[in-house]
Amino acid sequence: MKHLVLFIAFLLLLVTSCKKEVSNAGLSILNKDQDAFGSVDTFSLRVGSLYVDTVTTTNPSYLLLGSYVDSIFGKYDASFYAQVRISALNPDFGDLTKITIDSLVLGMRFADYYGKLDEQTFEVYEITEDLLSTNSYNTKSTVSVKSTNLVLSNSSKITPKPFGYKFPEFVTDTVRDNVRIQLNKDLAQRFITDSKTNPENFASMDAFLAYFKGFQVKVNNANQQIGEGGVMSFAYPPQLTMYYKLDGVAKKFYFELNSSGVRFNHVETNYAGTEVEKLVLGLTTNQKDFYAQANHVRGTVSLPTITSIPSNSVIHYAKLILPVDYTNTNLYALSSELFVSIPNTLTDPNLRYITNAVLDTASHGYIVDVRDHLQQVITGKRLNYNLVFSPKFFSLSAERVHFLGPNTTGDFKPRLLIKYSTF
Repeated sequence: MKHLVLFIAFLLLLVTSCKKEVSNAGLSILNKDQDAFGSVDTFSLRVGSLYVDTVTTTNPSYLLLGSYVDSIFGKYDASFYAQVRISALNPDFGDLTKITIDSLVLGMRFADYYGKLDEQTFEVYEITEDLLSTNSYNTKSTVSVKSTNLVLSNSSKITPKPFGYKFPEFVTDTVRDNVRIQLNKDLAQRFITDSKTNPENFASMDAFLAYFKGFQVKVNNANQQIGEGGVMSFAYPPQLTMYYKLDGVAKKFYFELNSSGVRFNHVETNYAGTEVEKLVLGLTTNQKDFYAQANHVRGTVSLPTITSIPSNSVIHYAKLILPVDYTNTNLYALSSELFVSIPNTLTDPNLRYITNAVLDTASHGYIVDVRDHLQQVITGKRLNYNLVFSPKFFSLSAERVHFLGPNTTGDFKPRLLIKYSTF
């Protein structure tokens, strides 16, 4: 039995197969037995991007809020809808004639953010349509709201603070919210008055949700420029807090947005005139760049000539290296991992996860171990599907990735390093 050891570097160039010298770039990721290298072939491969119309966002782990404008991807704008759940049933606020409202504050403490924490203009609207646990909501879903913005006009522009801040309340404790939005006190007065005049609305959670259906929380950054803005992720339940005095004694009462309530994220993108739009619409095929962005775009890599590896081969390792554009990484951080998937079948485009792409700064991008996948392809156990690359938290973030394609200028180009034996 003849044993042949080959080391193959797929440089992802759209040329016919030929013999070439292998670059040292990426060799550090391989095993140390480099003295076994054999001939080097070049295979034609292609990259691209897919537009995703909608993603399910019902009851997400993170509520998204904010917008940014990127020179490559255009504008990304995230908002959320959420039920407001009362913290205690049958509240007794005391004698209405002795109550004065101090403020009504929507406080949000975020788990993370993406982009810059520039000043943004916040808006809050009361929902007029029931949020139903039986419904499936997605990035395009909306529900009807009242036309009145509940945010006080002089409190709408806020610069979020990344690590929180301590704001001493006039009661006894300390607030650590990153965003505190002052709402119209009339809503607090309405809650207090109606608790007396219509107590049945506060007697059960279902009754309260029928009485007050929730909030839409959004931003309105019409004048945002390229390189400005960011999107915040809230894992902690945002709270609506009423601060009031009863006969001169400071009191508070709060409501919760999240927890077990129905909620969903709404995401809008505007790719008009961008390179992303040209690629997903098929208006450019120059193979210089490809893209991925949470909720709306996935990157693809196809390996059309990988099947030229004989079917009686054993792949010892196969590393796909995908460089990225580092120009704006100080602003738009790269995720430590991406998900790599393939379609379920030729007729079922739903994705099936196969492995992770891991960020490697030495390679100026991501490294993917595709050995198992390629072994199944060359032995006929799996079709040669396109590899699909997505931000790990595809429906829960605002991440974007600008990959460099095989025809990009510069030294960093995608490549596939393979070592296999044929028997």
